[in-house]
Amino acid sequence: MKKVLTALVLSCAAAFGQQPSPELLKNKENFSKTELFEPNEVFADKAANAALLRDYEANKSAYKPEQLLPVAVCYLSFGDIPKAKSAFESFLKTSPKNLRALRTLGTISFLLKDVDTAIKYYKAAIDAGDDKSVVFLGSAYIMANKMDEIAPYLPALKKLANENLEALNVLLFYAGRDRKSFDEAFAKEILASINARKVLESATPEGMSTVLRLYMATKNIWPVSTLVVPARAAALAELWPLALSTYKKVLESEPNNPVALRGMGLVSYRTGDIMGAADYIMKAYNAGDKDAATDGVDLFVLSRNRAIWDMFKGYAADIKTSPQVLAALVQYSVGRDDAADIFYFGALDKNASLLYRDEAVVKLLEDGLKKYGSDGRAAEVSKKLKEAKGKKE
Repeated sequence: MKKVLTALVLSCAAAFGQQPSPELLKNKENFSKTELFEPNEVFADKAANAALLRDYEANKSAYKPEQLLPVAVCYLSFGDIPKAKSAFESFLKTSPKNLRALRTLGTISFLLKDVDTAIKYYKAAIDAGDDKSVVFLGSAYIMANKMDEIAPYLPALKKLANENLEALNVLLFYAGRDRKSFDEAFAKEILASINARKVLESATPEGMSTVLRLYMATKNIWPVSTLVVPARAAALAELWPLALSTYKKVLESEPNNPVALRGMGLVSYRTGDIMGAADYIMKAYNAGDKDAATDGVDLFVLSRNRAIWDMFKGYAADIKTSPQVLAALVQYSVGRDDAADIFYFGALDKNASLLYRDEAVVKLLEDGLKKYGSDGRAAEVSKKLKEAKGKKE
């Protein structure tokens, strides 16, 4: 349930006007301007959320119903479902078409297994213009064993299913609405139209688990181009033989499919073929997926195999690394005497600013600077360390 709550808090649209910040939670005079509270940045500071709730608990009468949306979201961020539900309901009386409140109350009801109420809220959200709630509604109908009720929403679901895994799952469940006769023609029609890469980009762990179960029951109807979806799901479930055989089916037909090639990189690594994994990742890069270079650096960090670094170091412009990976590169280089390029890649990457705020990593950076201080890039690292130290003081 915690994952769902987090998703609820973070399911926000772009902000309008004012810069999103937890500072917005300090001025309840703006609370009725609900568009200000759409960005997740507003609720990113737990201390600010807690401060608002303390003030609300102490001065409930000072808050008008139309000001309760931020309060409800703060309750939700702490997992207090009853109080979040009550605040959302009070707010909804003044703003009966607010999509966020309708959708969230639907999901809260769904989590509480009050499926009929969830259906009511999702329908209201759809009527108010929230097309994406049709996916939640479909899931609620499936839970209530009322799959025939999904029929009026099939056009909207089909449109979403092209790029949305949850919508695809709903439609595949709908294809099995008659337990005696699976609607194979309908399922094939849906699968033939999906953009597998986009579907994977929209995937959640729960959605991947679901699609894997559906695939196991419908293996023979999936077009080759869509098999990367269940293959990825099998990999996430650590069903390596299934992931391997499914990716191979794709590559037999589409040898330059970059999604399958990157997938095979992961499977090869997890089954012990480190250099085979690197080769697949490089093939994906050469097939046009420039993000595969990032996989190459990640593979180097995991394997500490210098040959893999040598394969991908020339593609720095396409590598998008996290602070954790950058710190690992710095750590690796400090433990050797021949890794100046790796050290400076980690220390000077555009995402390296967080490294200079962590005391343990700063110590590594200082050690690396001593080791590779004769390099022309040393001055820039030294400058960044001094700036970081000055900010602390």
